Amino acid sequence: MRNPTDRVIEHAARTGWALFELPARTTHHLDSEAFHAALRIAERLLIRGATTTCEQDPGGHTLCPGDIAIGTTHRIQVDHLRALLARHYPQLHGIAVDTANRLQGCERRVTIVLHPLSGRGNASAFHLDAGRLCVLTSRHRHACIVVARAGIYELLDAHPSNDPVRPGPVPKTPDGWEAHYTVLAHLAEHTIHAPA
Repeated sequence: MRNPTDRVIEHAARTGWALFELPARTTHHLDSEAFHAALRIAERLLIRGATTTCEQDPGGHTLCPGDIAIGTTHRIQVDHLRALLARHYPQLHGIAVDTANRLQGCERRVTIVLHPLSGRGNASAFHLDAGRLCVLTSRHRHACIVVARAGIYELLDAHPSNDPVRPGPVPKTPDGWEAHYTVLAHLAEHTIHAPA
């Protein structure tokens, strides 16, 4: 039977992007529901025998655990995800689970990303960092699936950017607040809602 996880995978297969949006709730760093959602997406990709095709594999390549990465912001999230993976998802052994900092420079066929602002009660400079968001959403070769709680737009509106505006050339690094808005605007057309 098709479920929201299947719809997320099918949308990502068609477009290269999907946002799996969980109901709004403040969870801070540890969001067991989001962790399980990310792991179930990875599990379902393998159960379905998802195949990628590109110039390197014109005949197609069936995904295996080593082709998938789950990226997140905090080490404590990585630790919890790895513990859940070992305890409940042994068939996913070989999937990369790590922080944006450690995934930088890596490439996987499919990445599943826990959004840095998902479940947050505030938008700190650490969580707004444009570089971290860029790494998390650019490590994929074929598809990036973002898992996040609803309410990120409202969080950004409640914590507007307070970086001073200075005359002169535009900075080379994007403003984190603006970067998050831009990514969310892109993901808006790729959103699959989890059941409440």
